[in-house]
Amino acid sequence: MVKLRAVQIISVILIFVIFIVSTALVASANYTILAASLFTMMNIIGATFPPSASLVDAKNPLILFSLTLAGIANVIFTITFATIFYQLLVGIDVRYVLLKQRLRTVSSHVVLTPINSMSLELARKLKENRTQPLLIDENKYEVRRAHRAGFLAIHGNPAEQDTLREARVDHALALCTLYDDDIKNTLVTIEARRGGRQIRVLTRIKHVEDIPKMERSGARRVILPEAAVGIELGDFLLANS
Repeated sequence: MVKLRAVQIISVILIFVIFIVSTALVASANYTILAASLFTMMNIIGATFPPSASLVDAKNPLILFSLTLAGIANVIFTITFATIFYQLLVGIDVRYVLLKQRLRTVSSHVVLTPINSMSLELARKLKENRTQPLLIDENKYEVRRAHRAGFLAIHGNPAEQDTLREARVDHALALCTLYDDDIKNTLVTIEARRGGRQIRVLTRIKHVEDIPKMERSGARRVILPEAAVGIELGDFLLANS
């Protein structure tokens, strides 16, 4: 939806005032209100009225003044309409419109949230293995960044059923919630399990003591990144000692 700017609102009000004044002038020249309104409106939008110029008394000062006002209003109308149309075009995210079409048939995909370095790296790995990643984030900038990187991504709150339905979580292989916040990860896990009871939920966790709580919420696998890094480094050191 286009949000009108102050100058555009003032322009619309000015056009309306000119329409009223111009219509009154034409009506004073022995036209009916209906004919005067149509005459003014057609001239403001730049059309010709009436069809035959001979029907207009060019010597009548009221008509001439009305035509002058309508000409000014026509310029204002053209500029205002052009700026609103431009705003409308800018506001349309063509890529997102095309994405909506693809979302209707996506299945056997992996849902990742939020969009961060961890989820983007995982998305690349999934894509390399011919599995479709679909990212969710509440930040529109991050969603656009994912689009530019070539990934499917939607804007919304992953802890809400509407967003999960849009992501077709009931047709997904798994959902990975990778927030640096155990509460947020728990909420997403609970809602994901509600939306697709068979879906596997893999979640990141920050505090070890929250693991039982996360498992009770329905998470299939709980990962503590710091522990994973420690294990990997330990394995590397042992293998190369």
